[in-house]
Amino acid sequence: MPWRTALSAQAVLSQAAWVGVRLMIGYRALALGADPVFLGLLASTFALPALLVALPAGRISDRRGGTGMAFIGLISAAAGTAMLFAVPGLPFLLVASAFIGLGNLLVMVGQQTFVAHVSAKGSTEGAFGTLTAAASIGQLIGPPAATVAASLGTGGGAAPDTTLGLLVCLGFTLLGAPAYFFLRRTDGALRRKRHTVNTQPAKIGGVLKTPGMWRSLAVSGAVLVTVDLMYAFVPVWATEQNIDATAVGVLLALRAAVSVLSRLGLMRLIARFGRKALLLVSIAAAAAGLLALPLTGLYGAVAVMVGLGLGLGIPQPLTMAWVTSLTHANHHGAALGLRLTVNRFAQISLPVAMGAAAAPLGVLGIFWANAALLIGAIVVVAGSDAGPGGGTSAVDPADGS
Repeated sequence: MPWRTALSAQAVLSQAAWVGVRLMIGYRALALGADPVFLGLLASTFALPALLVALPAGRISDRRGGTGMAFIGLISAAAGTAMLFAVPGLPFLLVASAFIGLGNLLVMVGQQTFVAHVSAKGSTEGAFGTLTAAASIGQLIGPPAATVAASLGTGGGAAPDTTLGLLVCLGFTLLGAPAYFFLRRTDGALRRKRHTVNTQPAKIGGVLKTPGMWRSLAVSGAVLVTVDLMYAFVPVWATEQNIDATAVGVLLALRAAVSVLSRLGLMRLIARFGRKALLLVSIAAAAAGLLALPLTGLYGAVAVMVGLGLGLGIPQPLTMAWVTSLTHANHHGAALGLRLTVNRFAQISLPVAMGAAAAPLGVLGIFWANAALLIGAIVVVAGSDAGPGGGTSAVDPADGS
């Protein structure tokens, strides 16, 4: 099996499980009486343990390869999902979500490091576009699969049966694990080739001081927080609008479908408009969607999800390529681990703050605060050199990064 096929299948399944679990945990928390502050805390716990692990995981992936790291992450995420069947109650939701978040972090570090290493001589935007397009297909599959299964178990009631939805997500996670056995040979060959070059281990202080690095990290964090908050708070918006769980799954699937389409044509868009222009336009589309969502009903949300699909689909592969373009090929895992650490820090701090803001303002406060965050990201991009090849002084020219 070619590595692209194996990696894409793993990314589809792992992301389907991830977003489905996020949605089901949100509904379970609401059924147990959670308020917006608790939902913000729940979103943060997905990120908390990973904040401490991303950097060492990136360094280990540089040395040992990313495929094994992704395999360990899938097993960890499966174990965390299984925990949700063991003990009821809101406090245990926080423990299980932290474990699942740790597993997802290891999967992402492993997959992204593998892609960065295998594409070191080619187009990183195209390779990351393939990975993130596969992830978006998973995001397209996960919400409807989980919500339809949950709706089938309601027995005519309004609240979804989250146990059935979580079983579907657990199945996705376990199905993604065997791809490791198809990827490890390619990863091993890449690792042996990299180790023929004597390169010092990456120092995080040096990576942070790379020109342009902080800008790429800030933009990446703002976009990823938006994805997290959307999955955490769209159920709250839907509940206020009397929109059922199946419709929510369809809306989130539409958002993912638009992201898939935008990523499949990414190389042509970059060639025509450039990385910086794409970042500016796509993030602006996401900000506009967040401003509009609290004021719309079901049909208006369709247009909002199209905007969010563009705004959350295009920036992620571009910021991954932006980060790796600033670093040596042997340090891509460390740089991507740093990117994920910054992302996780944002995921921990911002949802709690926005959840507190939502107490008096409701979901309008959450989505509008998130839109303001994206407008700040637009300002950062506007002042940067984010075009292909920009700010690459730290890169070994022989790497072709």
